[in-house]
Amino acid sequence: MRFLKQKIEEPGFQMAPMIDCVFLLLIFFMSVSTFHQLESVEGINLPVADQSRAVEDATPKLSINIKSDGAIVMNQNIYEPEQLAKVLSGTGIKQTIVIRADKTVPHGRVLDVLSACAAAGIWDISFATFQEEPKK
Repeated sequence: MRFLKQKIEEPGFQMAPMIDCVFLLLIFFMSVSTFHQLESVEGINLPVADQSRAVEDATPKLSINIKSDGAIVMNQNIYEPEQLAKVLSGTGIKQTIVIRADKTVPHGRVLDVLSACAAAGIWDISFATFQEEPKK
């Protein structure tokens, strides 16, 4: 009995799934970089603290930046302390706040931000510092 030989196809490389993966990675990295830019403000020199430690949990945090001229920046918007309290209380979200204050900012300006957080009912507050002087 004679069997017919079947023609064996060589497996080909499919480009469509590869393009899909590349686009998904591109979208992911673009969105991550955008969120990182929203939280960090250029030109803030954080103070050095001996007892500072790395962040242990990965829960989402809201960053409030205080520039050296005293400007309070959150999500790339500049607020006065009264406006900040209204915005924080208007969201209704009780999440961790990270205050990134420049080391030359007067202590009173940081107290203004703390008062705004207290007025909004937010008590979970952290301060961003360096453990040692950053190398330039």
